[in-house]
Amino acid sequence: MEYQALYRAFRPQTFEDVVGQKHVTKTLRNAIVRDKESHAYLFSGPRGTGKTSIAKIFAKALNCRFGSGGEPCNECDICMSITDGSANDVIEIDAASNNGVDEIRNIREKVKYAPSEARYKVYIIDEVHMLTTGAFNALLKTLEEPPGHAIFILATTEPHKIPATIISRCQRFDFKAIELNEIVSRLEYVARSESLEYDKDAIEYIARTSEGGMRDALSIMDQVIAYSNDVITLEDAVMITGGIRSEELNEWLKLIDHRDSREAFMKYHQFIEEGKDPTRLVHELVYYIRDIILMKHAGEMDDDIAFAHTEDKVLYEMIDVLNDAMVMMRFSVNTSVHLEVVIVKLIQVLNNNDRSIEPQAMDLSHIEQKLAELDKKLSSQQQVSATPAPEPQNRSVNQSSKGFSLRQIEKVLDHANKEDLVKLKDDWPKVYQHVEEKGLQALRSLIKDSEPVAASDTHVLLKFNSDVHSDLINKDEKKRQELEAVIPSIIGKEVTVVGVPDSSWLQVRHDYIQEKKASKQKQSAGDDKKPSDVAKEIFGSDVVETRS
Repeated sequence: MEYQALYRAFRPQTFEDVVGQKHVTKTLRNAIVRDKESHAYLFSGPRGTGKTSIAKIFAKALNCRFGSGGEPCNECDICMSITDGSANDVIEIDAASNNGVDEIRNIREKVKYAPSEARYKVYIIDEVHMLTTGAFNALLKTLEEPPGHAIFILATTEPHKIPATIISRCQRFDFKAIELNEIVSRLEYVARSESLEYDKDAIEYIARTSEGGMRDALSIMDQVIAYSNDVITLEDAVMITGGIRSEELNEWLKLIDHRDSREAFMKYHQFIEEGKDPTRLVHELVYYIRDIILMKHAGEMDDDIAFAHTEDKVLYEMIDVLNDAMVMMRFSVNTSVHLEVVIVKLIQVLNNNDRSIEPQAMDLSHIEQKLAELDKKLSSQQQVSATPAPEPQNRSVNQSSKGFSLRQIEKVLDHANKEDLVKLKDDWPKVYQHVEEKGLQALRSLIKDSEPVAASDTHVLLKFNSDVHSDLINKDEKKRQELEAVIPSIIGKEVTVVGVPDSSWLQVRHDYIQEKKASKQKQSAGDDKKPSDVAKEIFGSDVVETRS
């Protein structure tokens, strides 16, 4: 007897032999046992998942004279003739090559005749979505008023192309991709039946490569057997499918993880020279990153694995990049170019994540708020137990330890005027907006709670809600210079920025006014300007309140 391909030799002959699709086989068996067969069925699902095989088993079970429990005996003349395709009453039609109106009209003419040998006439129309609109209309009439001895089984991989009027007249069964462990078990059974030696890893690799299709798995296994002289090894399976071993894939992805684009490109071109398929490589990458996510959540991650310390959201972005590439590669002439672009995009995703860490690290507003509250509590406790106030020069030193210099603040207030303050207050939102447009995220976070409280031709005094931010603008020269570089483009003059915390500003302003008052009292009796007038000149009448 001539050799038969494995997917033909091991095609299931009973419902019990079918791998997966239990929801289909159980329903059809029960329908036969209870004599509640429908006149039309629609089998839809991925390729190689058993649609045509189950249709033929169903045809045998319907017509078998000695079947039991909804299963065919596979020994009577009717079962054997259906198995070898010689039964006159079971008609298989390929709609891809017989998709016209004339073919369907021919079925309509013949369906009215009773079966010659069997109990039912069974029409199995494969790839039914390929029928033309006219052919569907001709088939619709037959499905509306079928003879009692006729049963139609429509099989398709694309049910969305079938008119709703056809689907509504059928019992629809959606076939699912077969689970990995079920394919592995079936392949092991086939290997034992054929007395073949095999590696467990090779069988699992073939099952994963088949993507849920049993026919594809058996076809790949057939190729490996022919290549390896009846010994199924992982190396041979990888060679036949154009895939890549997990160790090599890990080394390649480590180069991407380390942002070494040059070496990653060289490794990729090495794979291409070895005959690897770019489309298969993209599939391998998706499965690899999927496995990394699963291992991370299962607590089985090894530090030697690429992307072991990469965040989940970054891995999800990488899978999105790979999925987009797979779609584009289906319609591309040069698939190799798309995978080269994928390497660059994966490195870009990693780099974008690295840059996003900096602003997040600077956004510590909730921590700074707690620090400010603690600072206020400490200040209040110190004021209760404090000794009498020291001299002004000593106070300047003490205040500087809190993050600001009273001497610097006094320099601003000595030359402050209301006009510059009003102008700066009006234009301060523009400064914030300009910082945001220039992408200075750290500076934006720093000045988001600031407010000008005094200004002159050369200086600006900013009040900060956070003591930490005030301390930072006074001590971090780089941040201060960034802000001083932005302000002139808004208000038209170069200024020096000085910071003061909100928790200390009222006390600083009060002490400054009192010092000015004492200084004025020492002046000649002819100078009758009041201290309140001095304060109004600096801060404006809307800020200063005069009390008698």
